[in-house]
Amino acid sequence: MKKIYLFFVLIVAALSTSAQCTIISAYQTTPGIYPAPSALPCIVDGAPYDQTIQVQCPTEYDTSVNVIVVNYPIIVKIDSMELDSVINLPPGITWNKNPYRLAGGQNGCLEFTGTTTAATGNYNLTWYGTVWATPQASGPIPAGAQRTVTGNLNRYNFVNYYLNVVATSGVPCGTSGISDLDPTLNTELSIFPNPSNGVFTVKLNSGTRVSGQLEVIDVTGRMVFSEEVDLIGKQNVSVDLGLNAKGIYTVLLHTANGNATKRISVD
Repeated sequence: MKKIYLFFVLIVAALSTSAQCTIISAYQTTPGIYPAPSALPCIVDGAPYDQTIQVQCPTEYDTSVNVIVVNYPIIVKIDSMELDSVINLPPGITWNKNPYRLAGGQNGCLEFTGTTTAATGNYNLTWYGTVWATPQASGPIPAGAQRTVTGNLNRYNFVNYYLNVVATSGVPCGTSGISDLDPTLNTELSIFPNPSNGVFTVKLNSGTRVSGQLEVIDVTGRMVFSEEVDLIGKQNVSVDLGLNAKGIYTVLLHTANGNATKRISVD
């Protein structure tokens, strides 16, 4: 009788024990990331920061490989991807992810937390990870075509993502896109009552259709309210911050044509 020896290797990997962020699939219903960096709350220098972003893994993308002088079109079916590192975070800011590995088409989230005293300005982030993918071509797949892709995840629409650090002055944090203020839209936006007990109404009095994102930011730069809006004429949006702390909040309306901002006091 011939003996057969089988050898097994068990590899144990330590997973992150940090608190997991909360996945809200409704915020990102297509492959990509939410919110865009221009709509991300700033980090106030010296103040605690806690911001969750939502992501959805793509299921495929189109590309090509070049063999000698011939380009072969290929559709890459994505099985899963795993984010390994985020480079150029402001000192003191850390990140965690949920889940550990993201399947194709699955929603997940990242969370940035911590306190920084770094120099003010934009911190352009670079994302690195591993993607498990299978290329599919109409003809033969060229020899050597990779089935595992490792590298920068910017190809999956994580493009030019950044965190913005602002000084600890009396200027409200807002967002990095607040300089794109639309004077007309800003005039059409109003809030009442102000001061408020936490429940207030955002009113838009516009003669045109306004589509975008309405957000409320606290003094630490944390987003405490977010809602997509598609308004025509005179319309109102109700906001309830009754469970939030008293203080000054910034109301931001982001649109493709510019932004509007107001301050509100919650007493």
